[in-house]
Amino acid sequence: MTNEDDRPADLEQALRRSEERFELLVRSVRDYAIFLLDPEGRVTSWNAGAARINGYAEEEILGRSFEVFYPEDAVAAGFPRYELEVAAREGRFEDEGWRVRKDGSRFWANVIITALYGRSGELAGYAKVSRDLTERRAAEEQALRLAAEQAVNEEATRRRRELEELNLKLTVANEDLQVALADTERARRETERAMAALQAAYRELDQFAYITSHDLKAPLRGIGNLAQWIQEDLAGTLADDSAEHLRLLQVRVQRMETLIDGILAYSRAGRATKAPEAVDTGELVREIIELIATPEGVDVRISDGLPVVSAERLPLEQVFMNLISNALKHGLAFREDVRIDIGCRDLGEAWEFSVADNGPGIAPEYHERIWGIFQTLSPRDHVEGTGVGLAVVQKFVQSRGGSVSLESAPGEGAVFRFTLPKAPQTMEGDVS
Repeated sequence: MTNEDDRPADLEQALRRSEERFELLVRSVRDYAIFLLDPEGRVTSWNAGAARINGYAEEEILGRSFEVFYPEDAVAAGFPRYELEVAAREGRFEDEGWRVRKDGSRFWANVIITALYGRSGELAGYAKVSRDLTERRAAEEQALRLAAEQAVNEEATRRRRELEELNLKLTVANEDLQVALADTERARRETERAMAALQAAYRELDQFAYITSHDLKAPLRGIGNLAQWIQEDLAGTLADDSAEHLRLLQVRVQRMETLIDGILAYSRAGRATKAPEAVDTGELVREIIELIATPEGVDVRISDGLPVVSAERLPLEQVFMNLISNALKHGLAFREDVRIDIGCRDLGEAWEFSVADNGPGIAPEYHERIWGIFQTLSPRDHVEGTGVGLAVVQKFVQSRGGSVSLESAPGEGAVFRFTLPKAPQTMEGDVS
């Protein structure tokens, strides 16, 4: 039997042999750098793997700081000390990064630092295990490069296919464009022929209108003259009814002449008659007011700063004349203290003119109807009119790229507005 007093000695001897074998194992490992550091980070042990990976012999490295294994920028940033602080605080630290061999070459290492403590809990040092992963990193980088190259090649292939498809579409589009250009050229020639025909038709229409106007007005003047001669010859002998009938005959002859003039104005309102010129609208409106010779008691107010516009003077004069005359005749039929306000505001690309009155107003259901030719809302024997004036206004304004509008309610007067683009619109037809 074994003596119990011999057990401690045997155990101590067994532990010593175990430690020797473990140390022999550690020292002989070549794939891993395994070594110990003191609490200050100085190397206290060295194995074959450490010598192979780091390039230092044991006698060259023992007692030196482990910072010699780090690049200068990492040392300057305090990274090696940071590793020890984390290991001391948390028990271990693991990292991958660049390390430096004795010959100055770099290698990519996986590093694990483990804090070692004595029996009383004091920090005894650190165990550091590292492995050279340079080849693995190179393989990973190569794989990433190959994957990137493959992705680039795939993208290039996709782009090439897209370009081929785009080229095909462009070829088709070019063929379509050639066809469209040919169609456009045919359309242009047809348009030119149509314009020539339209201009000829305008000239014929003007000639017809002139002849018709002359042929219609001549017998009307004759009727008017006969009525006047009868009235003069039988002055004082006619019965009241007969005198009134002669008066109405003369009035209606005048109305027919006015209607003929209105129809002619309407037929020409949508066409250019002269090239646009600079027109001082303030001066134009004052001339129209003077021409109309408004009765006593009519208050016409013209806003300051009415602009100078580029437009055909005569048609624009007709627009203002019709709007102002319309406000005047309907206002006088409704009240004695007639007021007419003429103003303008700048809309940026166009001028907006307005003619406002304090007349009888117009119900909303008639706001569209009044712009039609021959449309009047009052009996002609009560308010003289042909129903052409506002139609002429609308046709002229719209043909020049503008718009007309009305704001009104019964008993509250009316505000007629029209816009005139600052850039004159190109008109079809002759410009004489």
